[in-house]
Amino acid sequence: MNTKTNNPRPAQSLTTILALAFLTLSVVILLVNGGFALYTNIKSHQDSISTQQRFIARDAGKTVSSFIEDKFVVLEAAVEIVNPVKVNGEARKTLLESLFSLHPAFRQIALLDKGGKQLAQVSHISPDLSSQFVLQLQGNLITQTAQGKRYIGPVYIDEGTSEPLMVVAIPVTDVFGDIQGTLVSEVDLKFMWDLVDRLKVGETGYVYVVDNEGNLIAFGDTARVLSGENVKQISEVKEFIENPASAADITVDVNSYTGLLGEKVVGTYVPLGTPEWAVVTELPYREAYQPVFQAVAVSITTLLVLAFLAGLVGVLVARRLSTPLINLSNVATEVGSGNLSSQAEVVGPAEIAKVAATFNTMTAQLRDLIGSLEQRVADRTKALASVAEVSTVASTILETDKLLQQVVDLTKERFGFYHAHIYLLNEAGDTLVLASGAGQPGRQMVAEGRLIPLAREQSLVAHAARGKKGVTVNDVTTAPDFLPHPLLPDTRSELAVPMMVGETVIGVFDVQSEVVGRFTDADIAVQTTLASQVASAVQNARSYSEVQRSQVLLSEALNISRLSNWEYDVEQDLFTFNDHFYSIFRTSVEKVGGYKISSADYARNFVHPEDAALVASEIQRVMVSKERLFKTDLEHRIIFSDGEIGYISVKINVERDENGKILRWYGANQDVTERRRLEELNRKRAGQQETINLITQRIQSATTIEDALQVAVRELGRALGKRQTLVSLELSALDVNKTIVGK
Repeated sequence: MNTKTNNPRPAQSLTTILALAFLTLSVVILLVNGGFALYTNIKSHQDSISTQQRFIARDAGKTVSSFIEDKFVVLEAAVEIVNPVKVNGEARKTLLESLFSLHPAFRQIALLDKGGKQLAQVSHISPDLSSQFVLQLQGNLITQTAQGKRYIGPVYIDEGTSEPLMVVAIPVTDVFGDIQGTLVSEVDLKFMWDLVDRLKVGETGYVYVVDNEGNLIAFGDTARVLSGENVKQISEVKEFIENPASAADITVDVNSYTGLLGEKVVGTYVPLGTPEWAVVTELPYREAYQPVFQAVAVSITTLLVLAFLAGLVGVLVARRLSTPLINLSNVATEVGSGNLSSQAEVVGPAEIAKVAATFNTMTAQLRDLIGSLEQRVADRTKALASVAEVSTVASTILETDKLLQQVVDLTKERFGFYHAHIYLLNEAGDTLVLASGAGQPGRQMVAEGRLIPLAREQSLVAHAARGKKGVTVNDVTTAPDFLPHPLLPDTRSELAVPMMVGETVIGVFDVQSEVVGRFTDADIAVQTTLASQVASAVQNARSYSEVQRSQVLLSEALNISRLSNWEYDVEQDLFTFNDHFYSIFRTSVEKVGGYKISSADYARNFVHPEDAALVASEIQRVMVSKERLFKTDLEHRIIFSDGEIGYISVKINVERDENGKILRWYGANQDVTERRRLEELNRKRAGQQETINLITQRIQSATTIEDALQVAVRELGRALGKRQTLVSLELSALDVNKTIVGK
């Protein structure tokens, strides 16, 4: 079997522990301070990013709003010129064409009366207005301008140039403020692209414009605008679509999201209100938080440098603190190895110096203690050796009286006591009887029949028995529990311990000394151990005596019943007998040849030849049975060694397991020869009595004396198995001299 040994881990030095403690404490403080500073820095930078993005978004929104507002300003300035009340048809067209020079973003312009009829139109892309533009002149445009409101139409893409276009219109009024018509212009939004593209958001950021459906209408990458891309999946655009009326409200997502270019960004949007557009600004996350990343790198570097410096300081401080302790540890190691003269140097901080001085004091006390302890150990060893000697002697004696006498004599001699004696508790359990005492005084006290009631208060012996623990009196002259005896005049101190087997008190072991203060707690422990072992020896002796008595009674019972036990091993085909078994068969182990014999030898030695078949048949019945517990009886004849034929009763018991396998085959044989003889004698007597009764009945049926005699003679001859029987009678009995012969 392999035994696993757990080797202890080597202990770290005090210097290392202190250095690690300083380093750990410093790192923890630096981490807490650095983490707080870093968190504050990140939070401050997030606020800075938010503020910066708000300013950029507002500027971008103003730029886009200004682009739209400029178109309305130009149209409002031209209203007075093209008023249909003041100017005729040709003049109107000429004036409208002049508007193209005021702003190149105008593509087509139309003047409508208040019913929506075209009064004049111009276009610098074709002779007539485009069909897409004409479609924009219907619907809400006339309705909204008729109410005196500006109109901004939805963004649409030119079918020919694929450019984003938008219609703007203002009402035309007379001097009294009445609506006279509508001035409509188609604005090319590609001119807004240049404005948006020039807006800067950091180094790599960008601006784009979307309508209230998420369509991209202005961005530096014009191809994406011309393709009519919808970007409503972007979180900021989606929020604008859901809340288009939150004008002048700027939302900044500092937690970042995926922007227009598919990268992580920090973005804002500004809803313009009119038109329902939003200007979105996005700054890549890596640029937005680059200062934070730099701050983290600087913080980590600073932390490592400070931790290294803290470690150096920790090592220096640890060495200064640990050197006196290490010296003290070395001295302690020398003391532990047996050099009790070693002294620690009282140096270092006040606390450590105090520890060193205390250690030196403890070492001095230890030297004194070990000196006295060696003597105490020697005394204790001698005492235990004496206990072992007495116990050994006690364990070899099986006679209680002899055992107790040996114990008290040896105890007095080996321990140098003045006296020793043993009290045993009587069967009633209420009185301690002196069973043995050392020397002549002890024997005389036993002869006196000294008794101590268990309930007696003034008795140290009774006190020990009641309390089930050892008690001492180290000055008997002052102790009320001491009972003096004239045969022991010099007793000055006494010790009594209970003799216990388990929790049961069987007696008290009492020793006395002529010295005051002789007994200590160590003596109580030693004598308690001895008393316990003596109690066990007494118990064993009593048990042995009881066993011997039981064996004698058992042997007598077996002899009376002429009964003996045996066992049979089926697998080895061996009977196991004992001397008692052989005795009832009137033989011995020497004659048979051993206590174990085979079934064949049993049949040859202990079965009458004529009954061998009967025994074999019964054994076969046992073998074929499947009963878990099988029992049977049989009787067979035996020829004893002296030639006499006897009878044996055999009881057989067989135990099987659940599979039918024989676990045990045992039984008992009893000599029933006398019983069988008595049965045979009783049977014969019964037959004789029956014959007598028959003869009597027949004699009583005879009519004469001669006939009665003839019947008696004849029946008696038959009963005795004789052919002729002669009966003689005295003449005086019959007054006639006759002889009757019956056949």
